[in-house]
Amino acid sequence: MEVQPSVSNEQANDLEVLKKMEDDHLRLQRQFRMIQADRSNRVKGVHPMFRRQEDLLRRLKKEYINVSTDLKIARSGANRKLEDKTKKEVLDSILLREKTDTECENGIILMDQLEGLLQRNNKQTLRLKRLVNSTMGKLEERRVTSEQRLKRTENKLEAAMLRFNAIQCENKKIRTEIEHVLKDRAIFNQAWDKMLNALTKGKKFLTDLFESSTLAYDQRDEWCTKLKSVQEKGRMDQLLQVQEMRDLQKSFDHEMKLYNFLSKKGVIRINAKEEKRVEERRLAREKQVKEKYTAHIKILDDINAYTQELDINKIIEGFQHTEQKNFSVYKMLTEYCAENEVLGRDLQRIRQNLEDRKDWIAMMEERQNKKLKVLREELEQKSKITQRLRENLEIQTQQLNDSMEKVYEIFKMLDCSLEPFHNLLGDKHPSFHCLNLTFCLITDRIKELIHTAFYYERHVQKHHGTSRLRTYTVHSELPKFWSAVPINYMVPADPCPSCVEARWMSRVPEELEAPLEEDEVLSAITELSSDPAFVRSDRIHPLTECKVPRSRVILARRYMQN
Repeated sequence: MEVQPSVSNEQANDLEVLKKMEDDHLRLQRQFRMIQADRSNRVKGVHPMFRRQEDLLRRLKKEYINVSTDLKIARSGANRKLEDKTKKEVLDSILLREKTDTECENGIILMDQLEGLLQRNNKQTLRLKRLVNSTMGKLEERRVTSEQRLKRTENKLEAAMLRFNAIQCENKKIRTEIEHVLKDRAIFNQAWDKMLNALTKGKKFLTDLFESSTLAYDQRDEWCTKLKSVQEKGRMDQLLQVQEMRDLQKSFDHEMKLYNFLSKKGVIRINAKEEKRVEERRLAREKQVKEKYTAHIKILDDINAYTQELDINKIIEGFQHTEQKNFSVYKMLTEYCAENEVLGRDLQRIRQNLEDRKDWIAMMEERQNKKLKVLREELEQKSKITQRLRENLEIQTQQLNDSMEKVYEIFKMLDCSLEPFHNLLGDKHPSFHCLNLTFCLITDRIKELIHTAFYYERHVQKHHGTSRLRTYTVHSELPKFWSAVPINYMVPADPCPSCVEARWMSRVPEELEAPLEEDEVLSAITELSSDPAFVRSDRIHPLTECKVPRSRVILARRYMQN
């Protein structure tokens, strides 16, 4: 009556253990399938994160290979010598250009001054000749006057030279300051680049820290899951071990009962067949030992007969000596073969390097020939453009001369004053050298005439009644003030920040940019006009009318905050 409940409890425990083991087995199968799927996705690059990482790794590897190749090429002796030679030639060219520009500028200024003075002296000489021809009796007086005028002219020339020297000194100081400013600018640019590099490194370091923290957090979750599974497995193992201990305890109790029973009830009995079998087994063992001894004696006799030596130590020493000799020969042959293999690989690598070097030299020659051909074509094009520009310059010069003659006629027609030209060193009349002054005088004269006509119309002819002159009178125009376009007409009140950042702020680079040339500007305008975001309705629109999901998220976040 007491055995049946214990048996039923044990069966229930066994069924519970089997059920838990089956559940654990199914869970491990699901986890294994998930790990296999993740592994296949990682290998195939199906997951977006893995695809981005694979693309980034491939791009970095390609950039590393390119940088290594460029560094190897740049570190070669020929490139280093060529770079040093090019640097020296460029430095000499820059110094020569600076020196030539300075000399040319000084020479042009001096030539302009001298040309103005020569023109003035020629005018004075012609005037003196006319005076001499007209007044022959007053030659001495005219000579004295001319000498005095020459002295005054020389004094003015000396004063002009002094002013010119002072201006040259100021220009030299300004050039020195400009050089210092350029050096400071270069130092600032270096510091700026260094700061940008440090910021880039810090940004990269922070990105690595974020990635490592994310990876550590994911690993922590994974290990926590594994720890829970291991704890569950340990609990199941504990249950199994407890069950095994129970089974072992039962078997131990059974064996102890059997042992006690046999120890009390067992009787020693003599079996003749078993004793005979044991005796036969002992005789067979002794016979086998004797056969082994005989075989060993025979082996020793054969060794003594082969070596002609009875001392065992000498036989061992001879065997060891022979073995060492054979091993040294084997080692020497192995090293010889390994050295031959290494030399063969080195020879093959050197030949491959020679072939690669020849191919690289041929490629560089072909590239240089292509570049020379392109440069010759560009030279021909530039020559044609220069010739065309020279022709245009001649035409424009002729037009300027004609325009200057018409301006001078207008100047004389308006009866403008020549008094502002008297203090100049050059021409004393309207010319290209004082064109701004000429236009200013003409503009002031026209304004004066307009004001005079307006005053004459409003005050002098006020009480003369109707007249035909009123139809042709000149009225002064009121100034037109500029008014800006309202901002709400150009841009909505609440533009979409997502589209503005994605389409327009992304166009601004972080590094410094050089100014574009004419062709590059035209191509950039064409590319920008072909972009669909260039349309105003797509470029600037309110946040509520945007169709981008990211803008919807921003709008929802604003609603949540409000």
